[in-house]
Amino acid sequence: MPNLLHIDCSVRRDESVTRSITAVFAEEWRAAHADGGYVYRDIGAAPVPHIDEAAVVAGLLPPEAWADEHRVGWSVSEPLIEELRAADTLLLGVPMYNFSIPSVLKAWFDRVTVKEHMITVPGTEGLLTDKRTIVVTARGGSYAPGTPRESFDFQAPYLRALLEQIGLDRHLEFVHAEMTLAHSVPALEQFKPIADTSREEALETVRRLAAA
Repeated sequence: MPNLLHIDCSVRRDESVTRSITAVFAEEWRAAHADGGYVYRDIGAAPVPHIDEAAVVAGLLPPEAWADEHRVGWSVSEPLIEELRAADTLLLGVPMYNFSIPSVLKAWFDRVTVKEHMITVPGTEGLLTDKRTIVVTARGGSYAPGTPRESFDFQAPYLRALLEQIGLDRHLEFVHAEMTLAHSVPALEQFKPIADTSREEALETVRRLAAA
């Protein structure tokens, strides 16, 4: 039975571009996989606690060597790890904040990046390498190749690096919606058509990917 793990991390609710696009993917995927499992985590509304020493040490020691604080720390990480391992498809909705990713998503990655998931030899297989990963991003401006702020994109390259170290880059698709601030920042109003086109293309892409 296929399983989808859907994670949103935007602090915005109804006006969130990433939420609206990932919702379409999830809806189309569930329609195409009527027998599939579905887990949704909204870490924008319910953030994952930042990693602490107890959780890190717990991930390095055998359970029989744990002290009480290690058990407490691991109790936060363990359900996140189990959800990721159970998923066949990982769907991430990731707005760009200050040229990078929301800190709540970094906290989630810190929890699931454990030694059992790490790819220590490039190109080798790991526990997570057979999974499909869809990353839906929203950017207030444009960071496409050839644009003035191409070098300011610390979102997609950073995510690719995080995913690569745990083997989730093997079946990875990025879906970008750009110029999203054109509808709220007067100085960017001239770019509204670009924003609208980018969003429609992103929606078309996620529908295609969900049906695959």
